[in-house]
Amino acid sequence: MKTLRSTLLALFTLSGFATAAELPPLDLFRDKEVVETFASIPVQESGRIKPLENVASYRLLRFRARRSIWLTESGEMDGKPLVDPATQKPITKEGGKPVKLSSVEWMLMSWFRPDIGRTVPLFKVDNSSAITELGLTAKAKRDQYTYAEIEPARQVMMKKMGEYRDIPSRKQTPEQRMIVQLAANFLDYEMIMGHFDFIREPVGAAPKELPEGVTPPIRLSKSLNTLIAALVANKVPAMQIPWFRDFAQGALGAMMSGNPEQQYRIFPPAPGPNNVWNGPGEMIFGAINSGKDVTADQLAWLAQYEEVYLALPDAAKFKAASKALLTKIQDAAKARGEGQSIALERHSMRADYFFYSQWIFLVGFIAVALTWVSPGSRFEKGARLCAWLLLGAATALAVTGVVIRCIIMQRPPITTLYETILFIGASCALLGLLAEWLTKRGLGLLVTAIGGTACMFLSIQFEASEATDTLQQLQAVLITNFWLSTHVPMINLGYAACMVAALISMIYFTQRLFGVFKTGEGDSRLLTRVAYGFIATGLFLSLVGTVLGGIWANYSWGRFWGWDPKENGALMIVLMCLVILHARLGGYIREIGLHCCNLILGCIVIFSWFGVNQLGVGLHAYGFTDGIWPKIYGYWLSQLLLMGYGVYLSLSERRVKTPKVENIEDVKLAKSPAH
Repeated sequence: MKTLRSTLLALFTLSGFATAAELPPLDLFRDKEVVETFASIPVQESGRIKPLENVASYRLLRFRARRSIWLTESGEMDGKPLVDPATQKPITKEGGKPVKLSSVEWMLMSWFRPDIGRTVPLFKVDNSSAITELGLTAKAKRDQYTYAEIEPARQVMMKKMGEYRDIPSRKQTPEQRMIVQLAANFLDYEMIMGHFDFIREPVGAAPKELPEGVTPPIRLSKSLNTLIAALVANKVPAMQIPWFRDFAQGALGAMMSGNPEQQYRIFPPAPGPNNVWNGPGEMIFGAINSGKDVTADQLAWLAQYEEVYLALPDAAKFKAASKALLTKIQDAAKARGEGQSIALERHSMRADYFFYSQWIFLVGFIAVALTWVSPGSRFEKGARLCAWLLLGAATALAVTGVVIRCIIMQRPPITTLYETILFIGASCALLGLLAEWLTKRGLGLLVTAIGGTACMFLSIQFEASEATDTLQQLQAVLITNFWLSTHVPMINLGYAACMVAALISMIYFTQRLFGVFKTGEGDSRLLTRVAYGFIATGLFLSLVGTVLGGIWANYSWGRFWGWDPKENGALMIVLMCLVILHARLGGYIREIGLHCCNLILGCIVIFSWFGVNQLGVGLHAYGFTDGIWPKIYGYWLSQLLLMGYGVYLSLSERRVKTPKVENIEDVKLAKSPAH
């Protein structure tokens, strides 16, 4: 046992002698060439091949709710710059301004300069009571905390996380939910900072006397099988050795993501049936726990990865080693037929189509509003042309973003709730432009501007709140692309058409509120006709989509209909559309009544679109989204107020149209042909 302990200690502590003699400057990891190299590295996470830039971006978004970070004491651009622990000098740009890091630059800093990473205000905490519950000193109600500030409460936080995780998310208090989230983020960042611990000196100084056959310097990639042989020969499980257990938890475990399902794996396997890539942490753990030799290919990958760290602090060697690693990974992925969309995905991330389309939609809305200033003038015509150009460009950006996502994933556009927002937003914009092309009265432009802005804004907020990769692998039931490409888009197009009808009715009542027109006038009849057309369109799309969904359900689950909440929501939309159309044809509702019913239809669509997911039951639920119910209630309340105004208008018009008569002779006179 003593010999084995000495062997283990020597093998791992001597790996520290191979590390850089001095810490590399932070500027090296802000070098454009270095950032571009690492950002392009393909990795596998959650079963998908993606660029490392994607992993870094969503990690930072989850920790900080931003995709960039300032190296200041307060975490803001106007704060006091952080001090580099190695040089004791402020970290600034030329002119003394604070340094701002992109997500990839932040990841590289955390990997290679964890001493700086510990002092960066990284973790966003929206509830100061959670900090107080951990026994720490809270700052403002919403603030950012560093790893070093949270670390003293590590044990308490882990204990509470274990307790609170057993409570369903919907029943957790805000403080409990915040502690669980903070603990998960803390562990994940702890592992990011320890990514290269397998080659750093992890357990202190090397022993004075080395076991026989062990000579420095030594690297893990050259000694891993020796370690395994020692374990097998002594017939002692490594994790029963106290020193090795501590080392494994602190060093090897730090190379892996906190969630085993979201590990990012860097080394592609040889071409074959195995689709799981390898990472340094799970490779080492797997070898030690199984007692089997690591393959020559795996050792070669480990050696290549070590070269990157060992090249520091020499900038030229570091760049060369990084490029060599990138080339090797790209070649291995290409041989497997994987990673072809890495460049396109990076382009999509940097182009940020949906973010820019949101602002162009908003500017387009302003252009539409300017057309109301001077109707019939040249100014109005110029503003209308600008609105067409702006809203057309915004719609093109949104559609392009959706198409690129389809190309990257090689599947139809909708598999998650987030993707429904993008698809319905782009569809509403297209339907609005189509309506404008047919009517040429400005209504379609207004619908496009409002619908596009709302959906793009909602998508950005949803992505920030979820803070997970929005390009996800298909679930098993969704792999049948024929039904995915027919039923799902058809249903969501039905949502879009019905929401456009509801939006037109909102515009109708808003204009009535400001006295723009009265019942039966030209603009009033136009809005009613267009809304009626979208109701009919929504009925057709929703009905066909629901039938196709039943066929798919029969194919996948062995039953056509199961009264699932999502199925019920689709049925409610179809029935409400039928009620509106039949009531209109039968004369039970007229102009105001149709628009009031449209508002009810919009409420049903919102419930089917978002509400059923919050119920936590059914085979169609995309998952519980924290904080969505208050927003749904807010929307319903706004529609209820508009409906109340509509009822008031209807009653007012009935009183005006019903004349008061004093006697039977007046009634006869009122009904005479002359009158």
